[in-house]
Amino acid sequence: MKINLKSPFSTAVAIGVGVIVLAGYFVPAITNIRFILLRTGLVLSAVALLVGIINLLTVHIKKLGADSENSGYSLILVIALLATLVIGIIDMVQTYLSGKPNFQMTSWIFTNIQLPIETSLLAVTSVSLIYAAASILRKRMDLFSIVFFFVILLVLLGSFSIPPATLPFLQVIRNWILRVPALGGARGLLLGIALGTITTGIRILLGTDRPYGE
Repeated sequence: MKINLKSPFSTAVAIGVGVIVLAGYFVPAITNIRFILLRTGLVLSAVALLVGIINLLTVHIKKLGADSENSGYSLILVIALLATLVIGIIDMVQTYLSGKPNFQMTSWIFTNIQLPIETSLLAVTSVSLIYAAASILRKRMDLFSIVFFFVILLVLLGSFSIPPATLPFLQVIRNWILRVPALGGARGLLLGIALGTITTGIRILLGTDRPYGE
């Protein structure tokens, strides 16, 4: 007999798991069940990440065989992914054999490759912000555009370690901007993300949205 799992069954499973996990924060008797469900979700997330990595690797290997214009980037990605994976496995084996953390090669990759790349991306972001501010001032000269431009300028100048950017009042202005308006905006964004996540979760539990199947 062939069992056909329709959307009502998927909806019931999603609602049941969501209610149990939510109730586990308030009812101590089902805390262990909540932990089991959360750990199962973490395992499924790890499996989904592994499937995504395999899919990424497969797509770029196919690009290498197709002789496309961007095959060089695909080759670099495949080599970097496989090399990092092998080095990570070696470090894990050494850690297991020695009984203490031993991730020297992985730390070297992070310090000498990943960290400089992230720093370069932040530098590009800074230049992009200045260009965007200048474009806004050129197209629309109003109070908000001027404030946006000078805030970016003050924050960047306060981050430099060369004269005259090391003047004390620039450091004070930069720290105030980061502590008051920037922190308030970040908290507002986090509140918006939290409310959006709660709303989406409620819609999924009620069956309005069904990302797990039709």
